[in-house]
Amino acid sequence: MKKSINIIFSSTVVALVLLTGCAQTQVSAPQEVKKAQLSLAKMESLGGGFQVPGGITAAQSRVVFYRAAQSTLTGATSIFMDGRYHASLESGAWSALCYKTGPVEMGARQMRVGTQPQDLPDTITAMSLTPGQTHYLRVQQIADKPVLQPVAAVQALQELAGTRQQIHTISRVEQVCQEGVAPAIAPAPVTERFTLPADTLFAFARSDAQAMTGAGVHAMDRLMARLLGDFPQIDHLHVVGHADPLGQEERNEKLAQERAQTVRDYIVGRGFEGVRITTEGRGSREPVVTTCARQATPASIACNLPNRRVEVVVTGQRR
Repeated sequence: MKKSINIIFSSTVVALVLLTGCAQTQVSAPQEVKKAQLSLAKMESLGGGFQVPGGITAAQSRVVFYRAAQSTLTGATSIFMDGRYHASLESGAWSALCYKTGPVEMGARQMRVGTQPQDLPDTITAMSLTPGQTHYLRVQQIADKPVLQPVAAVQALQELAGTRQQIHTISRVEQVCQEGVAPAIAPAPVTERFTLPADTLFAFARSDAQAMTGAGVHAMDRLMARLLGDFPQIDHLHVVGHADPLGQEERNEKLAQERAQTVRDYIVGRGFEGVRITTEGRGSREPVVTTCARQATPASIACNLPNRRVEVVVTGQRR
């Protein structure tokens, strides 16, 4: 009988202990949840905005990875350099590292909540890092997979505006950056086309300098002033002469070429001596208006006015 009583007593003690533990858990649980919520509230995955990085020595290269704000990939994109983890990028985030120069393999893996982690990246981008240079790679979505795509510096700097630094993980790759002289990033050259009506530049059916009209000279001077104001650097000017389809084809070819040459000579004399200037005559092969009559009547001459023109194509650095 005593043995049975002891067993019942022991079970009662165990039950009380368990109930006491449950009561303690119920009391402390809200406090633990509150602490966890406070910890999450303090956690920030994104840091400051992007700034153009300084220069580094020829012993290293810098790599800037980024995801555009409009990226539709689900989850974070994990970045790997030669198989080692660097960062996990959200949309609108960037991360940079300094690394050795030469051939590298950069992997990208899309991490989605609730999926099983994998050992291999979704895609690998192989390239050679140039000494002392900053390389920009954008996370690009191709067939629902992240691909690290090299981007020209000028375009990347525009796309990086407004992005923030990814800071919630620690890179296992990044080296200490050795400062050097920052290479100048020249803006990409642009090409623009300006059209001057030939009838404004020259008397009808003429192409020599003496046949340039007052309105034509004024139009040329306005164009030169605009080029000097808009283009701090002009790499190339290409002058193209056109004629209308009226008259003989050979005559139109010659007329178009002579008009282009006359305009070139005028440009050179207005402060463009050091600029490469080429000319071309295209006759009547590229008409703007094709509905005019082919006979040389006053009506068809007026109709063909847009076809009698000179184009100045400028290539250079725009302000």
